[in-house]
Amino acid sequence: MRYRRIMPILVAPIVAAALLPGTARAADPEPLTVGAVQGTTTDTENPRTDRSPLANPSGNGTSSTLYDVRGVITQRTLARTDTGAAQNGFFLQSRNGFTDGDPASSDGIFVFMGSFTSLIGGYVPTVGDEVVVRARVSEYFSMTQLSSASLVTKLDSGVAADVAVDDAVPPVQVSAADRFWERHEGMQLRVRARSGAVSGRNVFSDTADSEIWVVDRDDPLLDRSDRRARRVFRDAHPLDDDPARFDNGNGNRILLGPLGVKATAGDNTVLLPPAKTFDVLSGDAVGGLYYSFNKYGIQPSSAAFRNGADPSRNSPPRPAVRSRELAVSTYNVENLYDFRDDPFDGCDFLGNTGCPGVSPPFDYAPATESAYTDKLDDLADQIVTAMHAPDLILAQEAEDQDICTVSGNALSCGTVNDADGRPDTLQELALTIKSRGGPGYDAAYDRSGADARGITAAFLYRTDRLSLVPPTADHPVLGSAPEVEYRSAALPGNADVSNPKTLNAVLPADVDRSTGVDGSNVYTRAPQVALFQVRTAPGAADSFRLWAVSNHFSSGPDGRVGQRREQAGYGAAITSAIEDAEPHARIAYGGDLNVFPRPDDPVPANPGDQLAPLYDAGLRNLWEDLVADAPSSAYSYVFDGQAQTLDHLFVNPALHADLIEMRAAHVNADWAADDETNGSKGSSDHDPQVARFHSRAALSVGDASIAEGDRGTTALTFPVTVSRPLTRALTICAATTPGTAWPLIDFDVYAGCRVLPAGQTAASFPVAVRGDRRREPDETLRLVIAGLADVRITDATATGTIMNDD
Repeated sequence: MRYRRIMPILVAPIVAAALLPGTARAADPEPLTVGAVQGTTTDTENPRTDRSPLANPSGNGTSSTLYDVRGVITQRTLARTDTGAAQNGFFLQSRNGFTDGDPASSDGIFVFMGSFTSLIGGYVPTVGDEVVVRARVSEYFSMTQLSSASLVTKLDSGVAADVAVDDAVPPVQVSAADRFWERHEGMQLRVRARSGAVSGRNVFSDTADSEIWVVDRDDPLLDRSDRRARRVFRDAHPLDDDPARFDNGNGNRILLGPLGVKATAGDNTVLLPPAKTFDVLSGDAVGGLYYSFNKYGIQPSSAAFRNGADPSRNSPPRPAVRSRELAVSTYNVENLYDFRDDPFDGCDFLGNTGCPGVSPPFDYAPATESAYTDKLDDLADQIVTAMHAPDLILAQEAEDQDICTVSGNALSCGTVNDADGRPDTLQELALTIKSRGGPGYDAAYDRSGADARGITAAFLYRTDRLSLVPPTADHPVLGSAPEVEYRSAALPGNADVSNPKTLNAVLPADVDRSTGVDGSNVYTRAPQVALFQVRTAPGAADSFRLWAVSNHFSSGPDGRVGQRREQAGYGAAITSAIEDAEPHARIAYGGDLNVFPRPDDPVPANPGDQLAPLYDAGLRNLWEDLVADAPSSAYSYVFDGQAQTLDHLFVNPALHADLIEMRAAHVNADWAADDETNGSKGSSDHDPQVARFHSRAALSVGDASIAEGDRGTTALTFPVTVSRPLTRALTICAATTPGTAWPLIDFDVYAGCRVLPAGQTAASFPVAVRGDRRREPDETLRLVIAGLADVRITDATATGTIMNDD
């Protein structure tokens, strides 16, 4: 959870109160209850925009009037600015018997102190003191708070236990949950022991903030028999708490924030404990309720978790049998920048001045060389151990820098731009994989696909099996005149002849811009289109062509909705152009598409169906195969405690026919950030997706029938087909076996072989049927295909039917 820091708007009132003690204050001699300051939250208003009746009617400014407010100091808080400065505060709550008696108002409030450790006048807030403070009221980004506070009087001490501490059990309907939270804003709440974590610890490094999402111990989700389904899935997932309808918003989620543990430690760099999804609170976690960045969060003074189930063991990918299988993956490697200052880039290194559209700070770049090499080590470990070294990786969020070349087992870097046409970070990742005993990879991209800050989609591919097909100027996709039919003008770069190649177009004028757009083109990060020649096995003579499109759509599922749908539309146009050019094409279209699978509906009032063009083009989202086979594993990202899918792998029907299994490697999204005890887990915020396919062509023989005839022989022709053209001739052998038909009486025995020429997909085996004039039932025989090493036989036996016509 991010926590908003002191703003100039709050500094002036603090100074003014110190220098101008005669500032106006409320005339009522009786101090106010906290509830009177908070005001009633009605059932009809939006709780998140509820304002104190004493605050200014709009904005973040403080009231001109000082109010006397009575309450018990229940908890100190501590936060950190992005410059490292401490920010202090405390929660104040009405003592039992001294509340306003209104269940629709909160009896707690946050008191902001800024960089000061004492109130105006010198009083140091002490937990357990009952006090009357004089302060101004404000709605600071919709959180009611007191500031410019001074002590009027101390009424009692040691009474911290004499305030209400309710259990944090919000309703599942998000609007009702918001009312629950708003009516407890600033109050102490108890997250009960045995509540379950539904996210890993998230960390915001610039302010050392952290957050963990949990659900209450009595939540029905925690009673599921599958312990890896004991979590919150985003609405529309079949394991959502109410999958039949969309959308209750999963209001049952509870956020834990860091302000309490920092204050307990007296250290504004302290984080919440490194919990992962499925861990369990080992004791109650009690703290005040804070509101910031549109999230209600409980700030416990302490929190501890015990280990739960291991997310990485949730239906993980299995290794491909590379003699007959191919593995394809998509993986967002999350800001893979190196620790080199690219002289041609002003926003890739700490201390850079910036580049067009991008300004400091560049917190996505590594702070040290060791931070970069550690990330390379972690990613390499995941690729080899969790992903089992897939043959092809569609990568996203790699830096586009290209000032290095591979020299032996290391990069040699200089001052020449576009040194070898490959992204340096992925080349170095490939070298790291190899140095740790993994296979050899190469990297590929078209650099023109990078966005303003220099992140790009790209490819990593195993060189013992895959190679890039040399492009030609007349190629209908990779050539100088791509035959991509789209409704707006292509960008000039589309005429470049390359493999990989980026394709892009002008964003049409009629695109819905109500939720925003990025730039004037369809993509800010253009898709990388590549054509690979793939051996059916390492060293095999037979091979086939595989098209891959690596994507990174515009960010934010509920923003840029019209543009993202247009990105899917252009992607569909690319795949259609490929299939028009190559009727037997196999296409893998994937990446971080930044929106959910059908039904996406990120904004229930305005559903987008943003990926509809891909579905409508006949592509299959392999998420559907994953969710059918292993529903609790069907996600790639965790946002605000909800498991969801942003990373997709679509395939065309030809490639889907070869599918063996689709899986997700849950080694990142569920794990605590900045936790060295996790090993390589948590090195990205996305989980890689891995699909295994049959690499050998499928061969099948089809059934056949023929009328018997009165005399002589008639050919009963059995069709044999292979699923794709082969690169060399294939000898196919077959033999007949009897069914109800008799050999030599009803048909001639057949045993023989035929040659299927390279590039062909069909052959036939004729069996002579003997005619007669006898009345008899239809009769059958079988044709059996012999075992073939170069193909995968999916149907080795066909039935031939001799139809009686007498």
